[in-house]
Amino acid sequence: MVKRLDCLRLLASWMDEHMLTATSLSANYREWNAVWKNGANFYALNLGMCLPFAVGLSLAFPRRKVIALDSDGSLLLDTSSLVTAAAVNPGNLVAIVFDNGVYGRMGATATAHAADLEKIAQGAGIKSTATIRTLEEFERRVKAAMDGAELAFFVVKVEPGKERVDFDHRLTHGRAMKEAFVDAVRRHPDYRANEKKSS
Repeated sequence: MVKRLDCLRLLASWMDEHMLTATSLSANYREWNAVWKNGANFYALNLGMCLPFAVGLSLAFPRRKVIALDSDGSLLLDTSSLVTAAAVNPGNLVAIVFDNGVYGRMGATATAHAADLEKIAQGAGIKSTATIRTLEEFERRVKAAMDGAELAFFVVKVEPGKERVDFDHRLTHGRAMKEAFVDAVRRHPDYRANEKKSS
């Protein structure tokens, strides 16, 4: 198992300001905000919403990388989103599921028993998948996906618990977060209104 924060720090080192991210309502959003604040980031999507939201972003911004930072408890609530992702097959989407085998307050998730999210993704039709257990493997596989042009799905086995981090609570929840996200999208060079102005 690895620490989620170590993985996120590596991921942030490969990002640029025009990539877009979505995170689930889990420790993901706190730790991601602590290491990456540039560009358009939608934080703390309710259970089951992270991957479908990221699929939508990837279709709206096909020339940019979109990163879904999901969690096992969230994705298990809507595994049908894997079918949707495979069907539309956005080559700019990298989905990373941090799997610690527990909900925040409700005990073990199904992945602590027999459920295998990578196999479920494969069954849905996603071709590029992996289950990652070391930081070296995260660096090798996820960096390659960031540089590639294929829908990629990774399950990262992480230690339970969350790190103490300094994050901007105001910009990770509610109306302020949504307004900041919309503002960032409107400033994005690929936003259609901006493309029309420059043409």
